[in-house]
Amino acid sequence: MQKPLFNQAFLLKMMKISLTQCFLAFVLVLQSLAHNGKAQDLLEKKVSVNLQNVNMQDAISEIGKVADAKFFYSSKVILSDKKISLQVQNQRFSEVLSQVFSPLHISYKVYGNQIVLNSVIEETKTQDHDNVMPAMPIADPISGKVISVKGETLPGVSIVVKGTKRGTSTEVDGSYKINASKGEVLQFSFVGYQNQEITVGDNNEINVTLVEAASQLSEVVVIGSRGQPRTDVERAVPVDVLSAKELQATGQVELGQMVQFNSPSFNSAKTGINGVANYADPATLRGLSPDQVLVLVDGKRRHQFSALNLNVTVGLGTVVTDMNSIPSLALDRVEVLRDGAAAQYGSDAIAGIVNLGLNKSVGKGTFKTQYGITKMGDGGTYMGALNYGFKLGKEKSYLNMTLHYQHANGTDRSDFYNPRPVAGGTYTGIYSSTQATDEATRKTRGVWGEYGTFKVTKYGSNQNTAYQGFYNLGYPINDKWNLYSFGGVSAKDVLAYGFFRVANPSNANSTPEIFPDGFTPELPGKTIDYSSVVGLNRKVIDGWNLDFSAGYGYNYLDLWANNTVNPSMGASSPTDFYVGRSAVGQTTLETNISKNFKGLLGTKNTNIAFGSQFRAEQFLLKQGSPESHQVGPLATSKNKAPGSSGRPGIAPADETDATRNNIGVYADVESDITNKFLIAAALRYENYSDFGSNVSGKLAARLKLSENISIRGSINKGFRAPSLQQTYNSVTTSTVQAGAIIQTKQLPNSDPRLAQLGIEKPKAENSLNYNLGITAKAGDKFLFTLDAYQIDITDRIILSERMIVNSIAALKPLFPGISEIRFFTNHINTRTRGIDFVTTFNHKFNSKSKLTASLALTFNETKLTSQKPTPSLLQAGTSTKILMIDTVSISLIETAQPRQKILASVGYQINKFNANVRASYFGPVTAWEKPVGRPHITQTFGGKTLIDVALTYAFSPKLSITLGSNNITDVYPDRVLANFAGYTNGQIPFTRNANQFGFNGAFYYVNATINF
Repeated sequence: MQKPLFNQAFLLKMMKISLTQCFLAFVLVLQSLAHNGKAQDLLEKKVSVNLQNVNMQDAISEIGKVADAKFFYSSKVILSDKKISLQVQNQRFSEVLSQVFSPLHISYKVYGNQIVLNSVIEETKTQDHDNVMPAMPIADPISGKVISVKGETLPGVSIVVKGTKRGTSTEVDGSYKINASKGEVLQFSFVGYQNQEITVGDNNEINVTLVEAASQLSEVVVIGSRGQPRTDVERAVPVDVLSAKELQATGQVELGQMVQFNSPSFNSAKTGINGVANYADPATLRGLSPDQVLVLVDGKRRHQFSALNLNVTVGLGTVVTDMNSIPSLALDRVEVLRDGAAAQYGSDAIAGIVNLGLNKSVGKGTFKTQYGITKMGDGGTYMGALNYGFKLGKEKSYLNMTLHYQHANGTDRSDFYNPRPVAGGTYTGIYSSTQATDEATRKTRGVWGEYGTFKVTKYGSNQNTAYQGFYNLGYPINDKWNLYSFGGVSAKDVLAYGFFRVANPSNANSTPEIFPDGFTPELPGKTIDYSSVVGLNRKVIDGWNLDFSAGYGYNYLDLWANNTVNPSMGASSPTDFYVGRSAVGQTTLETNISKNFKGLLGTKNTNIAFGSQFRAEQFLLKQGSPESHQVGPLATSKNKAPGSSGRPGIAPADETDATRNNIGVYADVESDITNKFLIAAALRYENYSDFGSNVSGKLAARLKLSENISIRGSINKGFRAPSLQQTYNSVTTSTVQAGAIIQTKQLPNSDPRLAQLGIEKPKAENSLNYNLGITAKAGDKFLFTLDAYQIDITDRIILSERMIVNSIAALKPLFPGISEIRFFTNHINTRTRGIDFVTTFNHKFNSKSKLTASLALTFNETKLTSQKPTPSLLQAGTSTKILMIDTVSISLIETAQPRQKILASVGYQINKFNANVRASYFGPVTAWEKPVGRPHITQTFGGKTLIDVALTYAFSPKLSITLGSNNITDVYPDRVLANFAGYTNGQIPFTRNANQFGFNGAFYYVNATINF
């Protein structure tokens, strides 16, 4: 009987092919037909080539350049280091190709102007083998397609039958054909991707998805180099590359915390009752300040947060860049450059750079949802995020969009209120400082129970709700010019709390007429963040790369103070206040030009880059409601504090609208002198309209001792310009220090009274950054990098100590009616020394089972090396030495961040099940207090290890479920000693004057990821 043309199995197989695949195949056919003429034109093209003893890889690049053709090939197809010489004049391109590749047994196929190289080692006919070896099983034709995880076709992938000389490579559409018998193993390899082995079974069609080497051993990055992308062993500077998969695997929902548990030098922890730090997490690199790390998005400068941190915590007197305003699903990777880079990217890059690489995927989407809760039953967190990428009608076009929503309930780790935590200590009752009177009133009122049984505030992570959207667009206008744009919007509502205000009538912050039993201020804040960058880039025929871009970023923070009073207004005070707004805007115009020269001055290749940037910045302070800053009649008659208690409002006199602009130009040279020796240098000049100019420079080198071992080093002269917030901030704030609530006047440096005291306006900080390291790898399994560094900072900008007006003779005539002042000044020099060590290991047991492991650590120390003398005009008339910086502020620089951090992780995957265990050690931190009239006292909080566990089961390639726990052993920091004023009668059991790892205990979560 005649065999049917279409049997049932064939029909079922065809039904499994997606419409997308069919459309792609149709397009490829049309392209092939359309390009036949173009391919023939290319082969007939007359070219001239002059190559003298250059390696094969560079020769192919040069040949492609002169013919305007693009080559695709695997490194296993050609001998990259083989030297060739070629000199032809006005010869047909087809003849040149044959002359170069035929002697090397390399074939080529032409598709338009794309050329796929393949090794001519495909097996000979079976009968030829019969003459020299025993009969073998007849090999069957195997075919399929190789793509990346992003769905991109991969031409030039090397495919070899393991243990034989049979091999081929993929065509321009990613397809391949090879003869192989059942049981034989196909090896797939391609530069920049993980190798993969597949055993041939009954199916003659084998489609393969190669995974990029991101987070593996040979990750290619651009940050830190304006030349060609380089892998770990090739870099002259240290870079941590965190893939999107690694970020998501932490079980965290905010980007800052994701990086915290992946990069050893990066530190960011949640805080409570801590001013501006409630609304944007301080994040640091190499133990320096939050404003000494520059954040980029796809290589473009990110704007900062608007408000200045004036509380006694890490980052005192600095502004942060709010990384949590960007949804993590919008990212493809995060690159952490652990080296100074001001000469390349401008101000703020003293400690290094965090570059957020955006997702460009198209034709696929991801939906992720997660819910988690702490062991204590609070902090319930829900997150839902969606990412999808669209093609815009042209090859290489994309529009990738992300939506993100999260809501986290607050946590509370405060202790029960105790009016006398230490026997014999000061009694601080809710109603009276006399115990008998206080106890009698408490019982009569009947609102509070026995002391030691109730809490009066909430100290923990703040309740927050976030709505975020981000986009990333790329569109090729023609063969050369490309349009790109990215940006987004973030809105966050945060509810923080202040310290409890007692009802004692003699207390400056009490208003028994309104709150007869005391009160706890509620401090809501709403921060809006939006940004957009639009640019054009082009690579012209002679090799020059052009990039022009314009960007704008804006952030504002609106603050309120509710459930509180203006004590100086007494019974007439409202209980809800609008505190005011801080806002910052940044406009950038940027031009970058570069070109790679092969063989320039005898070098292997030399990349020359130069460019300029214009940046305009604006800082705004807008007043709050009148009652939030009003000085009421009780301020003088009963010594009651003015302004809304918990957060005084911005007064009309403090309103600010400050602007400045900056123009910077740079030049950058990076050269592979030989295959082994790389050297790079950069120089940048910047001029600021408000304080002047600065020059920074960089010199870096890398020497390959072998293909797998390199040594590297760099020297950087960097700088950080004072922020507009530091220069122009003018706010009256309330802080709690040593148990007392104090109001302080922050002076802008434009205040003429500071000049009368000999206080100069802040100028740029300057730094010298030294880095020396070694890198090594063993195949595709093992890698380690070890880097030692030293960062010297001179003229470091600090927020001065609180200057008590009545205690300093020079201040009394200048600041009547103000209790104390603060200002910014370049007063200290510091030195930071440390080492970073990173190692990774990967082993694949078979196609369904693999092991990954990593160990990363940092040891560092920051020391204040010298101080400038107190200005004589300020000291005049005061016998006691006036300190510009004292023990508490010094400790925030030297001891408030862990000097040691170790991250170790192990992951094992078998079939559809994946298990990951991560241990994170945070070294000890020390907090200082200076009680009134007494020497300073310190407490050290010991190092702790947190264990995270995540178990994932992939039901299908489209659905996976993860059960996990962060800090599964429920570890807390050491508790504040009760005899410390910072314990605040039990309100603060875990220090807020240091930043270790948070204090929420164990967190359990479940999440689902759907790919479509």
